[in-house]
Amino acid sequence: MDEEEKVVLDYTSDKLILDGSFRQSILSSIARAGNEIEELYGSPQDIEGVIKDGKVYVVQTRPQM
Repeated sequence: MDEEEKVVLDYTSDKLILDGSFRQSILSSIARAGNEIEELYGSPQDIEGVIKDGKVYVVQTRPQM
């Protein structure tokens, strides 16, 4: 069996934390994507996604219960 590797995540120098303008842009993109997805499916959605290189990617969505 492979030896367990521990990784410490440190987001303190992440652009999302440090750059307010970038953060606002990402939050606006997330809100816009959420609204468009809910409009497309016609109901509130539980949406999961990731941010990579300043772009928002939706991984999955399902009806909100």
